[in-house]
Amino acid sequence: MKKISVFLFLLLSICLWGCSAPAAEMNESAPPVPKEAAAPETEAPAAEAPDDSQSLAPKEEESITTTDSDYYSIATDMSSAVVENYADQIKQQFLQHDWPAISEEIAYPITISGVTYNNSTEFLAASKSFDSSLDEAFFEALEEEDCKEMFCSWQGIMLGETGQIWIGEVLDEENASQGLMITAVNDLLKNQGNLNPEN
Repeated sequence: MKKISVFLFLLLSICLWGCSAPAAEMNESAPPVPKEAAAPETEAPAAEAPDDSQSLAPKEEESITTTDSDYYSIATDMSSAVVENYADQIKQQFLQHDWPAISEEIAYPITISGVTYNNSTEFLAASKSFDSSLDEAFFEALEEEDCKEMFCSWQGIMLGETGQIWIGEVLDEENASQGLMITAVNDLLKNQGNLNPEN
């Protein structure tokens, strides 16, 4: 029994040593890696932009998406390209103060600066008084948002450093997707007073 124990100990030791040996020791017979494929030892200088007149290849339409297609899978089944393009669209609408377009993208009811809006008509009526109360920090945060690899959770996808806007896939009563919509707007207005046009 003692011989079997010693044999198993030696066998286990050899296996563990083999797993812990540096890769260079284990692959001494491996062919050398070509210089082109080896990782650079220093940072390469930035390449100059190619001259358009020299390139004959057709240019593809530029996309803002650089993330994996399922990056936002915790919040939606939609691809990263769809999410990031929608986020950029919403960002631009807010930066341009395009209240009619924004009103069509909101999932109602929504509470903004302490006022609940039940539909686009209520939001548009209140938006007439927004310009005098807008918080510049809100728009500065949106300016800095690149709409790539945004924070997301089961609650949605966040635009702006501190969650100025949240978007998410909205479902109807039968759990059918209604697409991406604005689900929250935070700190849009400096004045947290009542902007409800009915009061």
